[in-house]
Amino acid sequence: MLIFAKDIRKRDHVHAREEFDPKLREYMEYQRKLFPYTIIRGGLDFAYKELDDILRYVDNDHQPPPDVSRQDFPADVSQWFNQRFPWTAAFMTMEDMHGLLVRLIGAMDSFRTLEKLTAWHLAVLYDTTHNIVEIYNGALKDGLEISRDIHLSVGVPVAFEDFINNHWPHLEFMLLSKPDYSHTKLLERNFVIEDYVKAQMGDGLHPLEVLKMADEKFQFNRGTLELLRRDEITPELAELETLKIEDDPFDALYLPQNGNELSVVDSDYERNYRDAGSFLNQSN
Repeated sequence: MLIFAKDIRKRDHVHAREEFDPKLREYMEYQRKLFPYTIIRGGLDFAYKELDDILRYVDNDHQPPPDVSRQDFPADVSQWFNQRFPWTAAFMTMEDMHGLLVRLIGAMDSFRTLEKLTAWHLAVLYDTTHNIVEIYNGALKDGLEISRDIHLSVGVPVAFEDFINNHWPHLEFMLLSKPDYSHTKLLERNFVIEDYVKAQMGDGLHPLEVLKMADEKFQFNRGTLELLRRDEITPELAELETLKIEDDPFDALYLPQNGNELSVVDSDYERNYRDAGSFLNQSN
């Protein structure tokens, strides 16, 4: 199972303060209508099928393979990849992404281990989740049957930005880039790092040297430095770091911390609730 900021196996969490705050309760009721595991897994499965078809098309001399149900293939495969998976395409090839998808899907199938994600994995997951949410929300809006087949929620649109805010541990792959969503809480650290990088580069230091300095100062998560340098992904970085199930990192997150009535998870939900504004009943 993949390790996110919250346990994607849980969907019935009750916030400690929601009984005293109707708006917070409404926000948490919305959260309980989502299927986090299915949102992540659905995005991975859809992306794998889509990318696998395209790679087979390329291998077949840009002719549709006989056993592929897809009818339309892009005239410009590179352009399609960049538009379909923009964050992923910025850092890796289609073949690299395909390999990561295989690993990520395998980890989602395992309920006996927990797997830590690198910046490479999080970039792929960001794109795949965005795509499946767009498909699902569009199907819900248009009343299409596909929304029942995918079934990412109990009949409500998935607010993509809020979902990322609640489940992604960091967005370091977005450093020195311009994201399409505000991701207020997650990007606060990015902005501090970017200010440091810009200041050092203003002193005439080489960008690669500055990135290394930033890594030493801010302790990037695993894979971030290599990704930002546009290094080729190595087999070591492609692998997920496995934890034993008894080392479950989520246990402490759902308990009150240091005399505080709120757990880490409740504090995070409350912050994201304030940032979400009027997203309820809307699809991002």
